[in-house]
Amino acid sequence: MKDRSNKITIYDIAQKLNLSASTVSRALQNNPLINEETRLKVQEMATEMGYVPNWIASSLRKKRSNILGLIVPRTSMYFQSTAISGIQHEAHKYGFSIMIGQSDESVAMEKELVHTFYSLRVDGLLAVSSMFTTNTDHFNPFVKNNIPIVFYDRVPTDFNGYTITGDDYQGGYLATEHLIRQGCKRIAHFSGILTCNLYQQRLAGYKAALAAYDIPFDESLIHVHDLTMTSAAVAAQKIFSKGQLPDGLFSANDSSAVAFIQEAKKQGIDIPKQIKVVGYSNDLSSRIISPSLTTIEQSGYNMGQKAASTIIQLINQDEGIKVTKNYVFPVELIQRESTM
Repeated sequence: MKDRSNKITIYDIAQKLNLSASTVSRALQNNPLINEETRLKVQEMATEMGYVPNWIASSLRKKRSNILGLIVPRTSMYFQSTAISGIQHEAHKYGFSIMIGQSDESVAMEKELVHTFYSLRVDGLLAVSSMFTTNTDHFNPFVKNNIPIVFYDRVPTDFNGYTITGDDYQGGYLATEHLIRQGCKRIAHFSGILTCNLYQQRLAGYKAALAAYDIPFDESLIHVHDLTMTSAAVAAQKIFSKGQLPDGLFSANDSSAVAFIQEAKKQGIDIPKQIKVVGYSNDLSSRIISPSLTTIEQSGYNMGQKAASTIIQLINQDEGIKVTKNYVFPVELIQRESTM
């Protein structure tokens, strides 16, 4: 194993090439004051000798790291993976790198990640709160030191800063209204934990659509869980064990809707003849399941791009550019076989 104390420095490269350390440093940073021939020589020698720049020391000197912290609940979620792609591509255009932390829906892990990113002196923090985050006290080191934070998708209710969200209220309304227009009158709803802003909004949209069409709200049709396929399967089994089935289901994510359809098939229940189903997010699974799933598109990639461009504008303090504090993406319903 290599002795970590024997790291190659710019002084070693300078000695090899008979150059000053300052010339080597500038060459490694592609400084235009250094001619191209010298820059290439230095960079080739650095590669040959295995030189690794000390970005922490560099960021302390420049007071900039050009690194963004990113906290998400789970990278495996389709929406988050597409949003991360948008963030990565947008950040790269402006010379920023991304460090990703996964909270696994744990507030304790989220707090640890916030502390870690603050200690690493990231230039800004992008975050999607866990399903159980109810306040933002642990983000205070960033706020107090004027380090930009932008929440996207899920936003804690007490956060007053910059946010990028989808129109979750409208999404809930559109999904429920579509089921009503397809003839459904007894519509079940799979909701995420209601400490989370977007599930509150999707439920509010669901209730508003029922009211608009004079359909009474029935609390027994609301099933609140963590929206995993396992939890959705358990909720579906409870529904099927009761005498009266719903004729529609609006699920606050696609994976729960897919699990419901799979359980319905096991029970010999015909989707969409007996129960029509609408999901949320337009996951790949919504197109693969049979029947294909009607869903709400919320533009994960575009939301990621917008979140990245917003935080970079805040970091750079671009004059003349007005940064929207609370940007809301429109949503649209995509009809497929599960409601036809």
